[in-house]
Amino acid sequence: MLYRGQKRREWLLDSTFVRSCKLIIFGIPVEQKLKASLVESSNYHHALVALYLLKFSEIIQPSAELYALENSLGIDVWFELLKRMQQHPEIDKSAIKGSNFVDWSASSDIALYFANEGRDGEGAVYVCDASATGKTIPFKSVDEVLDLMAEIRDKGEALGAPLLFSPERQIAYPRAKNQQARYFAQMDMRYDLESIWRKRERELQGQTILVKVVLPAESVDEANEYLQANGIDRDFVYPS
Repeated sequence: MLYRGQKRREWLLDSTFVRSCKLIIFGIPVEQKLKASLVESSNYHHALVALYLLKFSEIIQPSAELYALENSLGIDVWFELLKRMQQHPEIDKSAIKGSNFVDWSASSDIALYFANEGRDGEGAVYVCDASATGKTIPFKSVDEVLDLMAEIRDKGEALGAPLLFSPERQIAYPRAKNQQARYFAQMDMRYDLESIWRKRERELQGQTILVKVVLPAESVDEANEYLQANGIDRDFVYPS
């Protein structure tokens, strides 16, 4: 199982990149869905993919230091770049923030921490049965997936279900280790992850992929006490 915490129950399961596009292009908050006619528009689909590929080809690329480690460590340099941006969003200086990665954790306690951090109302913890989502683990590198995104977009086809990236060989970041981080890539960026997985659940007829647990507004202190008792605090989640 994988877990994700959000401090606002109404927030959609969108990546930071999609949230940023919605805010900049349409001026709408993260919890608001676009009209169905716009979501289904091929122009909107093309625009999202074009902006994404523009950012992660022309504007932002892996550093020479990362490429130097590619052969010696056997790492996926583009994955490492996107992972570092997730862990350290302050390094992203572009106008449209983030990537299509959505952070999840193998730890329910970590998800609860993120759901409770700075919370002043109802939050949510999502539980995902990754084994029920279908063929989500990519056999290609992030670089190859970026090339495929352009090819599929040019054919006018949808980009498909979210992909779970967790390469065997990775640079050991303390934050990612302590957070037990896993990353779903939001491939068809017109649809939030919950919408895609609910559709998949209907196709599976009875199999559950996603459970949303709502945290009552009055549960903040109780959750903090539980987290403190289990050693899950800011110093653990964000080690230096």
